Amino acid sequence: MSNQKQIQPQCLSAQLDAVRDEDRRQILFALRDAERWRPSATEFDDDGALVGEPAIPATWYHQQLPKLAEMGFIDWDRETHRVTRGPEYERLRPLLDFLYEHRDD
Repeated sequence: MSNQKQIQPQCLSAQLDAVRDEDRRQILFALRDAERWRPSATEFDDDGALVGEPAIPATWYHQQLPKLAEMGFIDWDRETHRVTRGPEYERLRPLLDFLYEHRDD
């Protein structure tokens, strides 16, 4: 018997929807090795606060990040632009690991 986590069938549809879009996959891949991530920002002040608007593609800000947050795969703080793993992220990890390992195939 394998000790790899199994993808739960009841969640498979939501998981496939989450990884279907390349931008969403990039966001989810960014969280594989880091518990939190902040998309590139234009500039930070001495205290590390964002100055100006983040350099996030508009589709990420208006579509991809909100969708992944709604699905529970990420938590997204719109004020600080920080993204962390959501409560459902670990259920998605086996599929993400598989896709990451085969991303160049």
